[in-house]
Amino acid sequence: MRKLFTLMAAMLFSITMYAQNAPTAEEQERENKAIEAFLPTLDARRSEFVGQPAKKLFDVIRGSAFKIRNVSPKETSPWAEYKSKMWVYGLSLFNKPAQQAMKDKEVYRISIILDIRWESSAFWDSISPAGPAWMEAVMQKCLDAKVKEVSWEHFYIPERKTSSEK
Repeated sequence: MRKLFTLMAAMLFSITMYAQNAPTAEEQERENKAIEAFLPTLDARRSEFVGQPAKKLFDVIRGSAFKIRNVSPKETSPWAEYKSKMWVYGLSLFNKPAQQAMKDKEVYRISIILDIRWESSAFWDSISPAGPAWMEAVMQKCLDAKVKEVSWEHFYIPERKTSSEK
């Protein structure tokens, strides 16, 4: 009985925390407008970042309306590489976690090509923290890498249908 009570209390706490963290439609619209105002300035300042360490770009992004909520290394395709190896060559930064982006059907992405070519499995082996800290660890690993290109996109995610729904 004690375990059941503890489990129920933990579930209620997590539901409450999620409800407090989920943005309202008005908050989301305000955030999107701020991001849309920031991203063109990123384009205008592109020459400041190219050839410089990624830390400079990360600092500007962190100080902006674009809140990094998901990070994904840019990797080569194993089908296009010798012995099917994958190589990390940059990062994609997203303003929403993957599940939220799928739910909202939209997401902003900042794509950063770095002057790196790290073997993917060695790269992931060097990232030790579990939980959300791994995203910060990925960015920390790239701080000194030189920026080759930076761009952004606003994606609208189409509705997915199964073969039985077609």
